[in-house]
Amino acid sequence: MEKPLNLIILGPQGSGKGTQAALLQKRFDAAYFGAGDALREIAKTDTALGRKVHQTINVEGKLVEPELISEVVREKILTVPREQNLVIDSYPRSLEQYELFRQFWSDMNRGPYTVVFLELSEEEAVKRLMQRKRLDDTEEAIRQRLALFNSLTLPMIRQMEMADEVICVNGLPSIEQVHQEILAKLK
Repeated sequence: MEKPLNLIILGPQGSGKGTQAALLQKRFDAAYFGAGDALREIAKTDTALGRKVHQTINVEGKLVEPELISEVVREKILTVPREQNLVIDSYPRSLEQYELFRQFWSDMNRGPYTVVFLELSEEEAVKRLMQRKRLDDTEEAIRQRLALFNSLTLPMIRQMEMADEVICVNGLPSIEQVHQEILAKLK
């Protein structure tokens, strides 16, 4: 049996991760899981966990604990049949999350995964995010999230590159051009 296509979409906020993940999900008839979407849903709930997640991501502009998001992602992946293609949006996002991911991924027997890294300048990311008008998109929160990306996620991506798990794609061109570059590099 052929192993499924497992894709992880990473990049700074505003790089088009969600858009490209949706296009790849459709193209490959894949299950989709967005870590940010899951956390935003949890943050809306009036529970202790919901309030904690809301405070962390919406007020402080920080990442939740690696164990929490890793458990959420692991549980979601377990619901996907092993033979089905999978697109994961925005996870892992730190070296600690990456280590947790590698531990549970190897136990799942889903085969290899490929990381699609959408590269985008900070200036362009801020410009795009200010136009998006999402609740957590104040300029201060945007700059905080980009600083977190640079300090936590980029070092992880560099480590993934050393393991030859990453394809880098320029996130600046049009949605369709970025999508075509991803497809070409996946071949």
